[in-house]
Amino acid sequence: MNNSKSNTSKPSYRYAVISISIVLYFLGIYLMLYLQSGKIDQMIKEQVSIVVELKDSLLQSEIQVIEVAIKRQTGVIDNSISHHDKASGSEIMGDVVLTSFRKGESPFKDMMTFRLQAESYTDENLNIIEKSLMKEHVVHDIFFENESDIGVHDLVYKLSLLFLLLSVIFVALALIIIHNTLSLSLYADRWEIKTMELVGARKSFIRKPYVAHGRIIGQRAFWLAAIALLGTVGILYFSISVFVSILYWPYLILTLVILFVLSTLITMVSTFTVVNKFLEQKLSELHG
Repeated sequence: MNNSKSNTSKPSYRYAVISISIVLYFLGIYLMLYLQSGKIDQMIKEQVSIVVELKDSLLQSEIQVIEVAIKRQTGVIDNSISHHDKASGSEIMGDVVLTSFRKGESPFKDMMTFRLQAESYTDENLNIIEKSLMKEHVVHDIFFENESDIGVHDLVYKLSLLFLLLSVIFVALALIIIHNTLSLSLYADRWEIKTMELVGARKSFIRKPYVAHGRIIGQRAFWLAAIALLGTVGILYFSISVFVSILYWPYLILTLVILFVLSTLITMVSTFTVVNKFLEQKLSELHG
C-alpha cells in the first residue's frame, strides 16, 4: 500500500477502529452479564436464612447442643449461625404475623438462624437438614424456603434461554457489522489490490499486508473497547454496593481475553475475505 492510498484511507480505518470498538464494547457487556449470572444465583441463595424455632425455657447448654447439630449439616456457612430471643422474632419472621396478637405479645419462641452455601441450597438437602434437626428434642419447628419458592432455578433457566438467543443474534450482528466496516475501509484500495495481481504478484503476497493491518485494527479496537468496559465496571463498582458482591474478577479477565481473541480473529478473517473478493472480481466489476 503506497503512501497516497494510505493517507486517503486513514479516515476509513479510523472509522473502522471506532465502529468495531463499539461492537466489542457491547459484546463485552453481554459477556459480563452472561458470565456473572451464576454469581447472582449464588448471592440470592446465600442470603436466605433458615429458621429453627426452639422450645421454651431452654438452658444455655441445650442451645449449644442445637448449634453443634446445625454446624454438622451439609453446606452451612461459617459464622452464619445466630441465636435470637423471642422479642426479635418479628424482625426475622415479619411483622405481618403480629397483626392478630395483642401489642407487646410475641407469638414466637427463641430461634436459631443459619444460611447455606449456594451449591447446598437444594430441596433435597433442605429436606435432609429438616429431618435431622427435627430429631433434636429442643427443636419446635423449622422454617425455610424451597429452592423453587425463591425462584432462582426458574430465573437462571429463563436467563440461560434469553442469553442463548441473544448470543446468536448478537454474534451474527457483530460479524456482519465488522465485516461491512472492513469492506468499506478497504474499498478505496480495491484498484491497488487488483493492480498487484495483474503485474504478477501472488495472492498470498497481496493479502499479507492487508490481513496484518486488519489485525492491527482489531487490536486497536479491542483496547478502546477494553478501556470503555473497565471504565463502566469501575463506575458500577464504586456507585452500586450490590455490584461488589456480584462481580467476579476472573470473569472480567476472561471477558477481556475473549474480546481480544475475537477482535483479532474476526478482523483478520474478514480482511482476508474482503481482499479475496476484490481479487476474484473482474476489472469491470470494480467500478460498481
